[in-house]
Amino acid sequence: MAREFAASLLLLPVAGCSLILDFSDQAIPRDAQPDAPYTQAECDYKEPNETPATAAAITPADTGPAAICAGDVADLDFYKITVPAVTTKVEIRIAYAYRPSGDVDLRLYDQTGATKLAQSTGFGNEEAIVCPGASPSCSMLAAGDYVFEVFPGTGGSVNRYTIAVTITP
Repeated sequence: MAREFAASLLLLPVAGCSLILDFSDQAIPRDAQPDAPYTQAECDYKEPNETPATAAAITPADTGPAAICAGDVADLDFYKITVPAVTTKVEIRIAYAYRPSGDVDLRLYDQTGATKLAQSTGFGNEEAIVCPGASPSCSMLAAGDYVFEVFPGTGGSVNRYTIAVTITP
């Protein structure tokens, strides 16, 4: 009986509409943009800041979002922070959604950008430098200006990120 019922279901005409899926290139709207892990506004955050000399001054209130973006050359973002006297700890963090083509890393330099003081190059959703700190190693920072860099972890990596700078008196 069940077999006869199933056979009759297959033979019944079905009224309604049909759905045809077209995944060819011709089906893509001409104005559709490829999905990107960032927006143009994130790419433009505090630009130009491609070198230590053009580092954008930021405060703990400046959090982004910013992005390392695709272009003719690797995008680098440099920021300048000022550490006041009587500071006991400085934390610099960037947070991002990790994916293999979106790893971004973090470096801390002296005020000229010539001497590297610390670097964070892990894999995950965050890079952090804490001064003073052990991993990565970073000494207590004296009062003054410092430059930090957000850069592609591997060649061609692009991604959006947010910034968190905490200066503890």
